[in-house]
Amino acid sequence: MEKSYLELFLEHKDSLAALTEGNVFYDAMENCIETGDNKYSLFNRYFEKKIDLRWVEEIEACIIPLDNIMRVPRKFIVQEEEIVPIERARKITNESIRHLAQHTNMIAKVEGDDVTPNQILNVFREESFEVYENRFVFTLMQNLIRFIDIRYNVIFNVSDDDNMASLKTESSFYRGREKITYKLEVSAQSGGGETDDTATGLDGENASAFQRIERIKKIINEYAHSSFMKELQNCVPVRPPIMRTNAIQKNPNFRACLKLWQFIQSYTDLGYEITVKESNDMVSDEYRRQIGQMAAINYMMLKANTMSEDAVGKQKRRKIKPKLLKRLAEELVLDYDMEDVEIQRVFVDEIKRVSKRKMEAEKKIQEAIQRSLDAENARKKAIEDKIKAQIAHEKEMERKRIAREKERERIALQKEKERIAKAKAKEKARIAKEKEMAKIAKQKEREKARIAKEKEKLRLQKEKERAEKLKAREEARIAKEKQLEEMRIAKEKAKKQAELEKQRAAKQAAIDKEKAAKAKAKEKEKERQAKALAAEKAKAKAAAAKQKEKEAIIKAREAQAEKDRIAKAKAKEKERLAKEKAKEQERIAKEKAAEKAKIEKQKAAEKEKAKAAAAKQKEKEAVLKAREAQAEKERIAKEKAKEKEAIAKQKAAEKAKADKEKAKAKEKERIAKMKAAQAEKDRIAKEKAKEKERIAREKIKEQERIAREKAKEKERIAKEKAKAKAREQERIAREKAKAKEKALKEKTAKASKED
Repeated sequence: MEKSYLELFLEHKDSLAALTEGNVFYDAMENCIETGDNKYSLFNRYFEKKIDLRWVEEIEACIIPLDNIMRVPRKFIVQEEEIVPIERARKITNESIRHLAQHTNMIAKVEGDDVTPNQILNVFREESFEVYENRFVFTLMQNLIRFIDIRYNVIFNVSDDDNMASLKTESSFYRGREKITYKLEVSAQSGGGETDDTATGLDGENASAFQRIERIKKIINEYAHSSFMKELQNCVPVRPPIMRTNAIQKNPNFRACLKLWQFIQSYTDLGYEITVKESNDMVSDEYRRQIGQMAAINYMMLKANTMSEDAVGKQKRRKIKPKLLKRLAEELVLDYDMEDVEIQRVFVDEIKRVSKRKMEAEKKIQEAIQRSLDAENARKKAIEDKIKAQIAHEKEMERKRIAREKERERIALQKEKERIAKAKAKEKARIAKEKEMAKIAKQKEREKARIAKEKEKLRLQKEKERAEKLKAREEARIAKEKQLEEMRIAKEKAKKQAELEKQRAAKQAAIDKEKAAKAKAKEKEKERQAKALAAEKAKAKAAAAKQKEKEAIIKAREAQAEKDRIAKAKAKEKERLAKEKAKEQERIAKEKAAEKAKIEKQKAAEKEKAKAAAAKQKEKEAVLKAREAQAEKERIAKEKAKEKEAIAKQKAAEKAKADKEKAKAKEKERIAKMKAAQAEKDRIAKEKAKEKERIAREKIKEQERIAREKAKEKERIAKEKAKAKAREQERIAREKAKAKEKALKEKTAKASKED
């Protein structure tokens, strides 16, 4: 329909007013109807669905932060380590070489500077999105989809039941000797949706709300099928309480997501409410006048279509003989003894009998109307009871869902506690086992050291007696050679010390980096090392035996090379000393000249730096002043905007206050009940939030305690490793010193034999 009912009615009203105004017939009919017996009944009932826009606004506020996170997700490098045969190794890295140096049992053979391993550590690196913040957003999206779908289905699929409008009219009046009875009953009933072809079934506010809900559902569904969600579809969802990481606390996008998470966890309503409005209005005088006009038109139409005696066509005719009235008249006329009073009494009795029958018929009509009204009231009450039962059922279902979620959280927390307790017990057992093994190793090491010390004492005593005999002869020659050797060794030691310091610094940096990279692999490595410990010990013994043989061969070679080197060194030493003196003098002269040039350059550079620093300082001050001016402008603009908003809010508040004052007593009671229910919900939500915070605090404390214990254990293991390494270095140094002493003794013995 192009026109609404109101426009059509106004057009009809105008045309009817033009026809009836000043018309004698219509004025006479209006007077007749007003003097007659008239009954009017007007009834209206309609259902209003009001949508709570708080959850819509919260989700809309978080759409842009979600979009920012999904477009540029956080990621990190996952590093996996695996020991593979050398032929399967893809890439040899610094970590692989360090690992091989720490695990010599993997070396197959050594040929000069070439080392051939049979196994080596292979490091795989790949990007991963499964950081805690991304998993938090993934879980939020899943909860958000479920949250929107529940409310969308309820709001769009549940009907508002029936809207109804009804008008009943009964009129009885006389026009001259003609009695006219007029009855009109019109009712319109709609199924909560459209009332005509042009209506949409929604007022402006609800139409806008439905469009907004449709929009956020479409956007969230598109996000649910994004590449970000597909990448994380196999990840482990996060469980409340949410950990406040640096990114979640400081990044505004993640802060908005955390706020939305807290809102949908605490929001337990369905998101809309239905208000039933009924009115049993009085019919206005204008409305009565219009009904009277329609009655006049219908009467006129009846009279116009009543057949006359001359009408052509088929007519049914039947004769009615007034038998009773005729007899009664004849009897009354022929009976001369009947008085006038008695005749009057007969007619009055007959009229009373007819009027009594008429009253009984009217009473039946009134009873039928009352029955229909009672049935309508009963139907209204049944609808109200149905709505109340539905709301109560929905609330009960929501309460059960919250209880189930609480139970799931409690079970999850209990499982987490049990897991932590098991991990603690396992960690304690492992630490105790490691302590016991370290203790046994220390005892064995002490025993070995004691036996070696005793053997060394005996050997040194014998060696001392033999060396004292040769000491007097070799003393002068050895003193001179020793002096030269000490000078050479001191230089070499200084070089080696510098190289060692560099290597140590590089090793320390690599170890720190490796610690962070191998944090995950340590547990696997520990288990694997525990299994391979027995095998390594056996291999270590065999390797130690081989190493001793190699060292003996190397020592013999070194001794021979040392003899040759000393013989050549004696001849070259004199030439070298002379050259070194000349070079030293030249070097000192060059260093002095370079030092002077360097000092002059430094002075010039310092002057230039001072000038540049002054210029930069001026630029910084200018930039700071410009920024302060801009900030002041922005602050003034914000204050003006805030003042405007405050004025607008004040006006809106005054308008809302005026609207509230016009509200009826029933509306006030309903608001009071809603406030009480909301207060109860807020109290439950606050208690739930407090409980969650308490659990989160306990969990964080537990995690910190475990982290402290792990850190202490790591420090202890690192100290033990450092001590073991130091002992190993001391042992190697002692063995090298012994080898040198032995070589020196053999040399002296050979020299004595040659002499």
